[in-house]
Amino acid sequence: MQVDDDDMLMKGESSNKIILRRGTAGNDRDGTSLLINDRGEAYRVNDTAVSLWNMCNGITFDDLLLEVLRISSDNESEVKKSLEKMVRQFQKISVIELRD
Repeated sequence: MQVDDDDMLMKGESSNKIILRRGTAGNDRDGTSLLINDRGEAYRVNDTAVSLWNMCNGITFDDLLLEVLRISSDNESEVKKSLEKMVRQFQKISVIELRD
């Protein structure tokens, strides 16, 4: 049975994987933030998503979580859950890559 990075992230097994940005950030004509993958597919995102994507510069999930907790007023379990969801979404649209 093959286990993908999404499943591992949820179980904490890839918390030491390195998260690397892929693609670029930009804005569409009305100023909405975009994340654009290497295939040129653009996705409308909010400013928080762009900020988190910018933090994915060779950081582990655990370190990313610590950085977000430092600036968040939410509790750790909620932040972790939201961050895991965001990382999975970033993977799905190919704007990050997880590496050992």
